[in-house]
Amino acid sequence: MSKNKYHLPFKEEFFIEFGGITKKNSHSWDIPEQRYAYDFEIRDEKNKPYHDDYLIIPNYYSYKKKIYAPLDGYVVDICNEYKDTKIRKNRPIVCDADDVKGNYILIKHKNNEYSLIAHILKDSFQVKVGDMVKTGDYIAQVGNSGNTNGPHIHFQIQNDFNFETAKGIKIRFTNLYIQKNGKRIFRKYIKNGDFVQNKNK
Repeated sequence: MSKNKYHLPFKEEFFIEFGGITKKNSHSWDIPEQRYAYDFEIRDEKNKPYHDDYLIIPNYYSYKKKIYAPLDGYVVDICNEYKDTKIRKNRPIVCDADDVKGNYILIKHKNNEYSLIAHILKDSFQVKVGDMVKTGDYIAQVGNSGNTNGPHIHFQIQNDFNFETAKGIKIRFTNLYIQKNGKRIFRKYIKNGDFVQNKNK
């Protein structure tokens, strides 16, 4: 479990497509660094993440939405190399980049915890390596780079700088609302199927 408490890295209401703290709900249970990761996307009242033609990336509600720092820290790594992955018919998960994360940002926080946000839009970064960030600072925009089938935010907390050798950490969130079946509920952890939003919009 994370020693720190994190804010959601967005200010609108997002849906959790993948993620949780159990094997049943996990983003990727057999991949240690991604075991407790979350994939967030915006969905409409029909529970769709896009409108009209799903092959057109700008038709996804999450695309180019602002991403915010989840906690105070400093930027230790950024990748800003990749164009958006093209969406294929029937939306299989594919990767048009050399790195499954696509463009990403890694922020080091107190207690030697690191937040990783992936699939970021190329050239949308508002910060650079070495910058200090505060909770809620605007840092980038949602893209579709890396291993993906549509624009979304991949968010995880890990115990080391190195993505390949780090272990994912269960995330303690703070200051959020959970919506389930149209009702606001309380639960210690969030999981796939929830709509979530920071209290301070």
